[in-house]
Amino acid sequence: MNGMREVWLGRYEGELARIFAEATDGLSALPAPLSDLASSLLKCFNPVASNSGEAGGGTNYICFLLPFWFKELTGCGDDLCRELAVGNVYAMLHFFLLDDVMDAKAVADLKETRRALALGQMLHEAFKRRYGYYFPAESPLWERYETYLADWACAVADEGDQKADPANPAALARKSAPVKLCAAGMLLVSGRAERLPQMEEALDLALATLQLSDDWADWREDLAEDGERRNAFLTLVRRALELPSNQPLEERLVKRGIYRIGCLRELVGIAKGHHEKLVNMPEVPEALLAFHADIVMGLEKDAIETEERVDQLAAEGGLSMLLSNLSNK
Repeated sequence: MNGMREVWLGRYEGELARIFAEATDGLSALPAPLSDLASSLLKCFNPVASNSGEAGGGTNYICFLLPFWFKELTGCGDDLCRELAVGNVYAMLHFFLLDDVMDAKAVADLKETRRALALGQMLHEAFKRRYGYYFPAESPLWERYETYLADWACAVADEGDQKADPANPAALARKSAPVKLCAAGMLLVSGRAERLPQMEEALDLALATLQLSDDWADWREDLAEDGERRNAFLTLVRRALELPSNQPLEERLVKRGIYRIGCLRELVGIAKGHHEKLVNMPEVPEALLAFHADIVMGLEKDAIETEERVDQLAAEGGLSMLLSNLSNK
């Protein structure tokens, strides 16, 4: 485990196991047809489901661990952090199911769709119950939730209508806006409501970089599924190639952008710009900075490997053939 990963993950591995154990126990009380589905779904997202620690959780670590990352800054206790973390697990599964149902391919089986929506509603209630232990209905936190929920709703409703803008972190983060709720709650509990705007800006930067990393990893899949407009990396490539709006973006063109124009390096530059802003903001939790730095390092590693491949091909006399093929196809 590298140094950055130790800061944002290694210190909290015990808490992760406890969070998912509590979340599993809570879901066991669901009606039988839904409890089995919930258990299977939860296992898919459990980052400690295997000895490698790599199963399932993926980029969702921020959902599970954000309360603990804000613990030192806010002075909140472990019990509050755990309740919010378990609530976040339920909320994450709720939004995952909604996203899945909104995918056209997911509605082919009406029975499965009904089950997904029913479970999603139960998960939403479980999330509200966990948060409700500390934030009653009259708490100002629920006004923030309405704002974050509206951001999410607008993001998914508009998805595909406009191209994702890699240079607009606030827009890139909108679909993940509900993640910010736990940090807002902890600031309110600690009497630091005045820090909410800065917290939201910092998390927008982190969530935007996470989205850029996901878009880089998923560009082939998104392109094949006609998801160019949803993928910020593909937007960056189209702009770099100066393609007319009526020209389809094909895989060979994306590869040209990567190998000839350095689009991945440009993406790294955007992510590094986000990190510079985060570093210069006051009172950003150390673990959040480390998490963000780890994402940037991953993008940097991919860019270096891509550039090394280009250099190797050039040394072997194969680069001209590669570029010629990309230009002529």
